[in-house]
Amino acid sequence: MRTGSLNKLTARTVSSAGDGMHSDGGGLFLRVKGGARSWVFRFTKNGKKREMGLGSQSSSSLAEARERARRARETVSNGGDPIVQRAVDAAAHGHVSFGAAAQRFIDLHDNQWKNPKHRQQWKNTLDTYAAKLSDLPVDVIKTPHVVACLLPIWVSKPETARRVRGRIERVLSASIALGERSGPNPAGWKDNLEHVLPPQRTDVKHFSAVPFDAAPDAFKNLTERRGLGQGNNALLFTILTALRSGETRRVEWSDIDDNTLVIPGSRMKAGRVHRVPLNQPVQQLLSGLRRMAGTELVFPSTRGGPISNMTMAQEMKRSGLKEFTVHGWRSTFSDWANNAGFRRDFVEDALAHQIGNAVERSYRRGDYLEQRRELMDAWGEYLHDGG
Repeated sequence: MRTGSLNKLTARTVSSAGDGMHSDGGGLFLRVKGGARSWVFRFTKNGKKREMGLGSQSSSSLAEARERARRARETVSNGGDPIVQRAVDAAAHGHVSFGAAAQRFIDLHDNQWKNPKHRQQWKNTLDTYAAKLSDLPVDVIKTPHVVACLLPIWVSKPETARRVRGRIERVLSASIALGERSGPNPAGWKDNLEHVLPPQRTDVKHFSAVPFDAAPDAFKNLTERRGLGQGNNALLFTILTALRSGETRRVEWSDIDDNTLVIPGSRMKAGRVHRVPLNQPVQQLLSGLRRMAGTELVFPSTRGGPISNMTMAQEMKRSGLKEFTVHGWRSTFSDWANNAGFRRDFVEDALAHQIGNAVERSYRRGDYLEQRRELMDAWGEYLHDGG
């Protein structure tokens, strides 16, 4: 691989550099974020950009990081994958620490992360809540070690605690598969942690929805505010299409093909392409929008990026619907459609929900796009005319 100039950083810049990625050359970077400093090696393999962590700056000097990067470059030059090679080397030497195993897991599953933020969230949660495991060899970790990490947050931060437990379990499962430890997984839930950790509160937070029989009046109230900003336009679009607010915020003009909206799987919660028949009210709404130069977004902010996730919520409050949520409109749509007698699978497809188990889904060859046009047309008519 081409290395460019090397050794750009100095000990002084390493200790004083502000937030951001600071290149030392040859694929080696110092990442600084919120006071945390770590070494990262970036390379390209099979046309895909990859990233491998090389440890924190506090535990690895600049010279050590450069040597690790040099070995990684050599592996890439020989046609290998430095992430895979590190896993092989660690397994051969044994006594891999949990911290090293966690970093390896994150690196090897690089294709799994939908975006860099998700990858960083994985690392941050383990660094923060599994710190007691970091220096322990994976083959000595037992259930009490895991309990010591989870117990302080198990009741106070239940959702975070469940994620941490699952991530610890996956890291240790990989170590078991690599022969670095044996026996049952100490982070496993069934017949293990379920008997030790206290019950968590299981309050379910429902998104408050406008009752479907009140939807036409609520929608009329919103349409009377049309032209008062992107928040109102985006909210009307979201309601008429039954999309999630995050999907609306990132809709691009190139996603619209005649009277159909086609959202790539990369922007959908389920990771699948989602097609939406655009009814007449949606088409009229779109025809009245002005395209902003320099962005493909249909509902851009004044700076050109997506509008914030609070913009539509604020519009609900201004319209006298403060007791309801934007997401709740999806429940309103579902309640109306089911009450109107539309087929359940048509409704679930319109909401981009997964239907049935993997076997059932394998027999479904389409998304009933044309059949759903009647559904979405009826929804638009109901909102405008009350039926």
